Amino acid sequence: MKSATIIASQSSFLKGKVDQIQMQNLQKIVDFLDNIEYEVLRLAIVDETDKAVACELNISIKLADIVIVLLNPKTQCFNRALADVTQQQLDLGTLWPKSARLLKQTLVHLQRIFVIAPDSIEEHLSVLKEYLLHYKQEPLYEKNFYLILNELKTEIESLPQENFNVQLKKTLVGNQEVDVVTLSAKELKNIVAGEVLLKNLLKSQIMQSEWQDFMGKFIYDSEEQHLIKSIKIIEKCLEDYGPDNVFLSFNGGKDCTVLLHLVQTVLRKNYPNRKEKLFCLYVRSPNVFEEQDAFIEQCMIFYDLEILSITGNIKEALRITIEQKPHLKACFMGTRRTDPFCSNLNEFQMTDPDWPEIMRCSPFLDWHYSDIWDYLLYYKVPYCQLYDLGFTSLGNATNTIRNPSLLVSQEEQEIYLPAYKLLNEQQERSGRNISKI
Repeated sequence: MKSATIIASQSSFLKGKVDQIQMQNLQKIVDFLDNIEYEVLRLAIVDETDKAVACELNISIKLADIVIVLLNPKTQCFNRALADVTQQQLDLGTLWPKSARLLKQTLVHLQRIFVIAPDSIEEHLSVLKEYLLHYKQEPLYEKNFYLILNELKTEIESLPQENFNVQLKKTLVGNQEVDVVTLSAKELKNIVAGEVLLKNLLKSQIMQSEWQDFMGKFIYDSEEQHLIKSIKIIEKCLEDYGPDNVFLSFNGGKDCTVLLHLVQTVLRKNYPNRKEKLFCLYVRSPNVFEEQDAFIEQCMIFYDLEILSITGNIKEALRITIEQKPHLKACFMGTRRTDPFCSNLNEFQMTDPDWPEIMRCSPFLDWHYSDIWDYLLYYKVPYCQLYDLGFTSLGNATNTIRNPSLLVSQEEQEIYLPAYKLLNEQQERSGRNISKI
């Protein structure tokens, strides 16, 4: 069950009518969360000061999956407190931190913190309901395998199904009736394990396979402006250079994991009959995390990717790639402006003169750390398990530790919270470039 905390301001609790209205609003929120099966872990009434609100935000976001703030929109203390805990400047137009977003153009949210205005509570809860019902759904990964000459029904049905499910049916592909095996699982590693077993059993009988994109419609229906902009950038790159002439830089990190998912979503939407594998370049650093390598292999199998792995520096890896595949013209990159040396990049920018010539396409330049995690969590995209262990930015196993900002004490034990709990994006790279030797 997903969990929630509620924050309200102390100043609203005055004697008389205002107090009753505030209590009714809080009860509406509690009932609302109960009806959609979110457990309320904490209801905090705080002083209307920057310090008090910032302190409670830090507590609440670490404690629960979501935070709902009941706030008088005329007060600015919450805006300043949120800017303080995220270490972001207030946007001069909206007076919210720069990474704050709008749901349905009305409900302010940032990293699963939702701000409800008392005079719009019914409207805001209605908007929030759709989001939270989707957010609490468990991930489900599914893949279809189309077979010919299948005489192994009994063997397929006897595959060990402790961690994945197997279904068999018949369907028409053109005028040909074929058997379809559908694998499904709640974890990427489990459906990949099932696929490996199935392929070993069926060998050459698989005509084709495709993973099921349950989130494509939701992504294209999104009103999030940063996501809409990124889709348009990806579409332009594919249109300008052709889907066969682009590739993706992929090292298993959170940003390029979002990019991989979004590029494939756009490809399916705009090129539904395309069967070629998406080509990815993995520039593998020495002493890479085993978990990172394992995740990349899982992605390769599940998403049907062609991955070229080269250990070394990016420049040399790019030279080798273009030498092997000279038709490639553009590379999708998961770069954000907050990355080192990337503040002045353009969405489309050619490599420097002394580099192999390739157009760099960076759809996420104006995304924030919170946007990356909102996408991964909301659209149920599998990601490297290191992020659940307290890593927020992946270097290699000799120079990266878990982010100290995520270390907390729980029940007399020190644990690291998952990466999506980090509020201050300036601390994203804390733990990087730290020697363990």
